[in-house]
Amino acid sequence: MKILWFIKSTLRKLIIRKLIFSGYSSYFAPIVYRRRNEDLFKNKKTTISQKIWAQKRGFFSDSISFYGLTDGNYSEYLSDFDYYRLHPINGPYSKWIDDKLTLRYILQPFAEYLPEYYYHIHNNEILRLSDCPEGFGQTIQDVINLLKEKRHLAAKLVSGSLGKGFYKLAFDGQDFFINNNISPEEEVRELIITWKQTENVGYLITEYLQASKDLRKIWSESPNTMRIMVIRERDQIPRIVLSYIEFGLESSGVIESVNGIYCQVDQVTGCFSDGKIDAGDKVLDCRYHPDSLVLCEGVIPHWSQVTDKIIEISSYLPQVRYMGFDVVITDDGFKIIEINSLQGIMMIQYFYPLLSNEMSKEFFNMLIKEKKAGCKNL
Repeated sequence: MKILWFIKSTLRKLIIRKLIFSGYSSYFAPIVYRRRNEDLFKNKKTTISQKIWAQKRGFFSDSISFYGLTDGNYSEYLSDFDYYRLHPINGPYSKWIDDKLTLRYILQPFAEYLPEYYYHIHNNEILRLSDCPEGFGQTIQDVINLLKEKRHLAAKLVSGSLGKGFYKLAFDGQDFFINNNISPEEEVRELIITWKQTENVGYLITEYLQASKDLRKIWSESPNTMRIMVIRERDQIPRIVLSYIEFGLESSGVIESVNGIYCQVDQVTGCFSDGKIDAGDKVLDCRYHPDSLVLCEGVIPHWSQVTDKIIEISSYLPQVRYMGFDVVITDDGFKIIEINSLQGIMMIQYFYPLLSNEMSKEFFNMLIKEKKAGCKNL
């Protein structure tokens, strides 16, 4: 058994080293190794011939049914392997946007387009941030008192994605709520204590954002986040490539980033339609919201303001060539809840195959060419 373990361990190290030599970052090389093995040996939804066909062309085999890949169209899609190999697209500047606390300071001139930041909780401390109101200190009771005043707060990991570790805190004048579940005050206290003991970067307490009244008609229990992909080609100004909006479901709770209804957004008019649900290995049509029964179509409020300001903010960060803005449309405008340096592209490519769009095709092909040239020079 020890010999078999040694052989497997040695083989894994050699393959990961080869992946790094071929252009994968030290972060993504082991992820790609693990996912390729899981796809080949544990994925029961596809045949071995499908797995070989997909991986030979740079995709995990689930992408076949998700995108509807064929020999005739697979080249229109940015492959899974190529996308992972491009990390980090923004180089060291990814840190400017991946860390939500750093983002707040980097975008200080655009603070009105960010949620208010009240506290940073970590390393057994509660630290006041720039938007914390006067009169509130740095104790658990101060956080609870702020919740009583604001009625809604959001708690999120400083570095995290897909809604991992997100909490919605609420107070209705009598009862406290954690993720819409009624909870005693002591449970809120215990949760804050847990955040104080969180290792690494800890938690942020921020303003909780509510979608505009027009979007709440479709679904009111989550912020209904909009994703906006921005690229900047060499020596060019930033451009918005695509957008979609996601509505939560009763099953998704207070966030919609794990499963929800995706609607593509027209870049010129801001009209959204064509609702879809990601069912894992396939996509289902969803014209009407299954819980609210409201038609998933409409126009994004403040669309021209959103697009103009996103371009202005992107131009303020010229070193960051590739960004996925997560935006909440509010009654008064919009606010940026995070910016992703390597956003998930599965649902994006369902609506907009990245190598069939001339703008994104040129951008990603350029990055792939640069990556290959860099590997040859090693």
